[in-house]
This record gives sequence, structure tokens and C-alpha cells, in this order.
Amino acid sequence: MFDQQSRAESASGQQSSTGTPTVHTRSAAAHRLPQSTEPICFFCNKPAGTADLHEAATKEIDKNVRRCATELGDTELLAKMSAGDMFAIEAKYHRNCLRVLYNKIRPAALKDEDADRLHGIAFAELVVFMEDMHADEDNAPVFKLSDVANLYKTRLEQLGATVTNRIHTTRLKDKLLSVLPDLRAHSQGRDTLFLFEKDIGPALKKACDHDSDAMHLVRAAQVVRREMFQTRFPFDHADCQKDSVTPSLLALVNMILDGANIKHETKLANTITTTAALTVSQLLVFNSVKHARSVESTSVRHSRERETPLPLYLSLKIHAVTRTGAEV
Repeated sequence: MFDQQSRAESASGQQSSTGTPTVHTRSAAAHRLPQSTEPICFFCNKPAGTADLHEAATKEIDKNVRRCATELGDTELLAKMSAGDMFAIEAKYHRNCLRVLYNKIRPAALKDEDADRLHGIAFAELVVFMEDMHADEDNAPVFKLSDVANLYKTRLEQLGATVTNRIHTTRLKDKLLSVLPDLRAHSQGRDTLFLFEKDIGPALKKACDHDSDAMHLVRAAQVVRREMFQTRFPFDHADCQKDSVTPSLLALVNMILDGANIKHETKLANTITTTAALTVSQLLVFNSVKHARSVESTSVRHSRERETPLPLYLSLKIHAVTRTGAEV
């Protein structure tokens, strides 16, 4: 009882002498604990031990460590390096820990080096292929960027490279244009076309020639069809096969079969080729229509005005053998 009273009086006397109560907090007690100043390794967080710690003396080491941490995806190491440059924060490390980090990145670097080598081989072969096509004076090659990219990807896969993503066509186009100075890229809608500078003129001429050829075919068909539908054939006299087809149609079929050669035209009056031309021409006249037939139609109808002798003779022959009109 006396001890309790003495402690109470001592506490009240101390409070009255200072005027304010003394507060003891846990944080304040923690600050009074002795702190360890022993340096630790930046990588393994362990003290020196039997191996000495070395201080980061150059900025190059920070650059290398940061690159390794980024390529390896080491988030813990990246978090440490976010505090600042290793040289600035005077980071210390075991040489063995730094060596282990470099050894981790070495297989990945070798793998990337092999992939770069395979990409270089495939790209070189692609360039040689385009140069060989360009060297052929009989052709004016036009390369589509999508086709070139597919060819490049196929060759990479044949060489054993792993192609997980689509080939970056823009980067491939820029590389080709830098390696082949005479190559030109032209945008055609969503496609990109490659042409060599000296082949642009011949390529345009070739395209125009193709268009001109197509127009010639259309004009020839229009001329033959116009005469075919304007001519009526009366089936009432001799030499009716030749009279049942127009001269322009017979001439066109003859030129298709024998070619256009004026030296032999006078010798074709009574030859097998003329007979074949008459047969084909009659079938063309018999099956021609002014308007396209409907795809849904199941029966084929012919105009009586264009019934040539050949299908009539064939129909009579079939009817004489079968004695039925169903096949006819």
C-alpha cells in the first residue's frame, strides 16, 4: 500500500514539475532501437559473408542490369532499380550474383541472334529472287506486297524459324526499298505494288495491251452477233450449210482453227478444215440467243429462225433410230 502511494506521488510530482504529461509511444521506442548499417547485396539482399561486396563504379553497369531485368521480366529487380541509378545510390553487389544475372540473359541473346540470322538469310534470298525477275528482259515483273510477305514467311518457316505473328509488311517494304534503290512502291487501293523503275513503262503498256486485246474480242463478238441476228436463213435450196452462217462468223472460226494466213485462204474451199468450221459455225448460230438465259430454266429453247441444217439433220437421224421425239 505504501509502495503504490509512493509511485502515485512520484508520478504526480513529475507531471506537476514539467506541466505536461510524458507520452511514450511505440514508434518512438522503435526509433531508439539500434539500426543495422551492414551493407547488403543489391541482387540477393544478403550481406557480404565470405565474398566481398563491390560498389557500382560506372553507369554502364546500371545500363546492362536494367536491360537484363527488362528482357527477363524481373519485376523485383526493376522495382529496386526504380529507386535510381545504381551508381547514384552506391549499390553494392556480389560479383557472382551479377554473373548469374548475365548468364540468365545469355541463352535468350543467343536465341535472338539465331533468329536474326535466319531472318537475314530469308531476306537475302527474297532480294535475289526479285533481282532475278528484274534481270529478265522479256518480263516487267509486278510484285504485290502481300505476296512478297507470304513468300518471306514461308521461307522463314522452311529455315526453321518460329513465326508466331504476321509479318510486319510496312517494315518489310521499307527494308526492300532501302536495299533495292530502283524499286518503287505504288499504292493500289488496299494493296501495295512493287515495280522497278525501268519496268514501269513496259508494265503500263502491257496492262494497256491486255485491255486493248479484251476490247478487240468484245468488238469482234459484237460484229459477229449483229450480223448473225440480222440474217434470216431460208432452208429451201442446195448449199444450205454454207448459206446458213454469216461470212464474218465463218471467217472468224476459220481464223481460230487455222490462223489468219492469206496464202492458204484460196486452198480452203473444199477441205476438212472448212467442213469443221461450217459445223462449229452452225452450232454457234443454233445456240445463240439475244439475251442471256435464266439460270433457273431447266429447258433449252431455240429460235426457228436460226435452225441451221446440222441440228435438223441430227434430229432426223436420232428420230429415225429411236422412233421417239423425247431425245429430239
